[in-house]
Amino acid sequence: MANYNGAVSLNGLQTTTVFVAPAADTYFVQCYLSLPQLATAGGASAVIALLKQNGSTIQTGIAGASGIANNQIVCAVGDTVAITLSSAAAPDQVNNAVTGQAYWGNTF
Repeated sequence: MANYNGAVSLNGLQTTTVFVAPAADTYFVQCYLSLPQLATAGGASAVIALLKQNGSTIQTGIAGASGIANNQIVCAVGDTVAITLSSAAAPDQVNNAVTGQAYWGNTF
């Protein structure tokens, strides 16, 4: 089996495709977020990261957490894995206040 991996940047509260499975396999996703800080944003971040496979949520992160990870995403060829970042907190609404990096692959 070939080794596949990659990375994608996350910017703002939106859905970002992390990868489209190139082969049937078990994949991992590790996402690290940079959140607004109290001193600069005027309130606490409440970002929630949703990990999705083909549009269905497979994992929900903790509000205000600095990332989300899953190493047991079983995919068929062509499955789409995405991360949705959402929040109702004012500090998170500023354009691109929330950024991050998501790494994926089928080898650890």
